[in-house]
Amino acid sequence: NYGKISEEAKVAVGRIRDAVDRMVALISNFLDLRKIEEGKMEYQFTPLNIVKLVDDVVDELQVIAKKKALGLEFGSPTKEIVVKADEQHLRQVIQNLVENAIKYTDSGWVKVQIKNQKSSSGESPRATAKIKTNEEEIIISVSDTGRGMAKELIPNLFQQFTRDPSVKKQILGTGLGLYIAAQIVRAHGGEIWAESAGEGKGSTFFVRLPRG
Repeated sequence: NYGKISEEAKVAVGRIRDAVDRMVALISNFLDLRKIEEGKMEYQFTPLNIVKLVDDVVDELQVIAKKKALGLEFGSPTKEIVVKADEQHLRQVIQNLVENAIKYTDSGWVKVQIKNQKSSSGESPRATAKIKTNEEEIIISVSDTGRGMAKELIPNLFQQFTRDPSVKKQILGTGLGLYIAAQIVRAHGGEIWAESAGEGKGSTFFVRLPRG
């Protein structure tokens, strides 16, 4: 028993924890980058309830959103939508997108949604990756009322070490998270893209995955 901890000590411990978390994330990103570059990223595809996975991630990140007084909501048309996926890696993608939305939003809300839709074959106008034809697919969207992005930044978002120069000094990051997320999504036969009306006007990130 160490007795009552002062508020100053709690703040110091919180900062140490945040620094450790950032270091762990940094190491993890560089390890994943090396695996991707060497073609050694391994996936275990199994049937997965994507609704539960996203709901769990959102629930875990509520504490971070509350610290910034942000609303964090999740919506889905049903409690179960099954996709064939690697649970660990897909969780990494969703967590990255929601954490980024919280990180780059100073006030307002972050909304996560899952929607079903009929698929279309061929090449997407938003990306160079071709999507396989499936009877159905899902779209996961992560929207926020945050800082938004300049339109010229969006085409390069999912490349290595790309970061918005306007926030580099204010918000720490490796510039690898979205690149790794894109590689994981493509390995699932899916697509990832982003939209923003401009700086200060929020952003929405989308992940499209085949059903079944």
